[in-house]
Amino acid sequence: MQKGNQFNRFASGMILVLIVCLLIVSPAWPNADKDRKNVAKSLNKEIQQAHFQKVYVSDFLDPSGGRNEQGCYFASVFSTNLTKIAQDFAVVNRIEAQKKLDELHISTQDLQQPDALAKAATALGADAVLIGSASISSKDARLSLSLRDASGKEVHAMDYHEKLQSSFEGNFPASQSQDGHAYYFPGLDGISQPICIFCPNPDYTDEARRNGVQGSVIVSVILDERGTIKDVRVVSSSDDSMTKQCLDILKKWRMKPSEDGNGNSVPIRAPIEITFRLLN
Repeated sequence: MQKGNQFNRFASGMILVLIVCLLIVSPAWPNADKDRKNVAKSLNKEIQQAHFQKVYVSDFLDPSGGRNEQGCYFASVFSTNLTKIAQDFAVVNRIEAQKKLDELHISTQDLQQPDALAKAATALGADAVLIGSASISSKDARLSLSLRDASGKEVHAMDYHEKLQSSFEGNFPASQSQDGHAYYFPGLDGISQPICIFCPNPDYTDEARRNGVQGSVIVSVILDERGTIKDVRVVSSSDDSMTKQCLDILKKWRMKPSEDGNGNSVPIRAPIEITFRLLN
């Protein structure tokens, strides 16, 4: 199972193991998490060499210059990874930054202009901004990143490519702040991961046992501020009978909701995977 999963529950019998895990971050391929961290390490080196003191990672825009939640997700990933390894500089919290930029009526698109970028950097106390373009399909994410100083001058540029699995789609549509300007991604931007309080496993059906069914069911869910699971959507499934069991048991689950940096409960969307394995 992937490092970073918030909870794992095991139920074993004569021939069955059920593994339930919340996929807080769903890497697209086995090395995705490592590759993302390597990008952050490379950026960390460039930031240090340029002697920047504070960096803001803006939303990554699509090729047409529009803002979308997938681009914001990857911006949050790299901002969070940078925050974890930052040396001799600080990284601006993206959610807090969005509030400030909204007050100044500065959009992410405006940051392409030197004057607006300089104004935003001053307001955020940053002397560097990481701007990105994200081209994302059902199978691939291709990013072009540009590290710029507060005047808008490019200091470093790099590209990043990642293959995506179907579970990636389970992160969307992402939950948003009440004003609709910031996205909440569990485990990113200071948003905590939800914690399972009461999460019983689904029953293994007689039909699935007779047919020797093994595989997994991945569902995408909203966890609201009260810890209630809502808006359940099946992303992929190995067996229809087990899908029904999973959907039924999720109605009984109770979880501690995610919180922002101020300790306030916030809604999040995340994929949940339930894997079925038969023991010999």
